[in-house]
Amino acid sequence: MPFSDNMFSRLTHTLTRTGQWRLTLPLMYYHHSGTIVVPTGFETDLDSVPRIPVVYAAFKGRAVKSAVVHDYLYESQRGKAFADRTFLDAMEHEGVPARWRYPIYWAVAIFGGRIYSRKR
Repeated sequence: MPFSDNMFSRLTHTLTRTGQWRLTLPLMYYHHSGTIVVPTGFETDLDSVPRIPVVYAAFKGRAVKSAVVHDYLYESQRGKAFADRTFLDAMEHEGVPARWRYPIYWAVAIFGGRIYSRKR
């Protein structure tokens, strides 16, 4: 499905003292598997991107709402494959071009296992 701004509710958040972002309203993502509701109070780093200058400049801020949904799915342990695939779908719905979407997805799919396991 191409870009559709109505697939997400508005992202409303505030910065915490620890550098995380706390949702001040729920974030809703209307996915074909069902509505995913990231609850008020959920804390996220938005989009985790390695601080390697070229990588950071290329990828930071491209899929923020999608990253919040992905963080929540990892935190709620709904399954790594489901979380990663939903992230890919969400990035498309958020309007992330394929040239950025697929490298971001593959980085998460390949390197996210340690983070997913740590959330258990």
